[in-house]
Amino acid sequence: MADNKKVQSKEKSKKDRKTDDEVMQIIKNLRLIDDVLFEKFMEDPAACEELLQVILENPQLKVKPETLVAQKSLRNLAKRSVRLDAYIEGVEDKVYNIEIQRSDNCNHVKRVRYNASTITVNKSEPGDEFEDVQDVIVIYISEFDMFGAGKTIYHVENVIRETGEPVKDGLTSVYVNTEVADDSLIGELMQCFLKTDFEDNNFPNISRRMKELKHGEEDEIMCKSVEEYAERKAKEAAKKAAEEATRKAKEAAEEAAKKAAEEATKKAKEEAEEVAKRTVKNLTDMGMDTVSIAKAVNIDEETIKLWLGQ
Repeated sequence: MADNKKVQSKEKSKKDRKTDDEVMQIIKNLRLIDDVLFEKFMEDPAACEELLQVILENPQLKVKPETLVAQKSLRNLAKRSVRLDAYIEGVEDKVYNIEIQRSDNCNHVKRVRYNASTITVNKSEPGDEFEDVQDVIVIYISEFDMFGAGKTIYHVENVIRETGEPVKDGLTSVYVNTEVADDSLIGELMQCFLKTDFEDNNFPNISRRMKELKHGEEDEIMCKSVEEYAERKAKEAAKKAAEEATRKAKEAAEEAAKKAAEEATKKAKEEAEEVAKRTVKNLTDMGMDTVSIAKAVNIDEETIKLWLGQ
């Protein structure tokens, strides 16, 4: 009987894995705007290059295929890490970071700034002159119109307020979204991001990569990626929940300590006041006047009179 219970316990503890059919259905419903598909999509240099050419409106743009990394982790000087959805370098000595974002749940503009600064620090070497710092282009693709102006694409740059002239500081921030559908080539590409399958002659490499992931030899890789993605997200959620629980516990402990300190201070003041009142009464019984008592106990005369009921 005990052995049966152990077997049942082990069976209950097994990981609940999805069947192949369930995973294939998930893959079938995935779109480029979804993290797990975009991550695998960005492992193809030609598709990545075409994506950059369209969004940056530069058909001559060329990348260094060997520098392409999907889900690249970087650390800043404070050892805080950041995970970039896609990282690749161009032949013009530029660095490109492509981010995908479905949820409107953070300060996106500051996230772009943080990514760019972390990339700059990691790409800099001791002795580099400032003019040698590489240009960084961050492309932020979202499922919502971040700035609410009804545009498919927004180019953000630093400008001199007094003159309106742009400042060439080496950072280019481009925000693209799938919410606003216009007649531009970029708008057409963004609408492809919302489709579960597509083939568009304007984007041959992007279409090819989509076909490979959905219907080609890489569908097995996609199955594994879906499982790995789900597992990674579960771990991230668990880590976030643990950090949140730790933060709340710390806040509760600090609040309890603060309250205890305030109570102790209040009690100490009340006890000190009682001692002072008894001292004042004793001195009064000894015949001292209020002026002399005030000097003796270092308490103002009005307070002493109030205590004595005068």
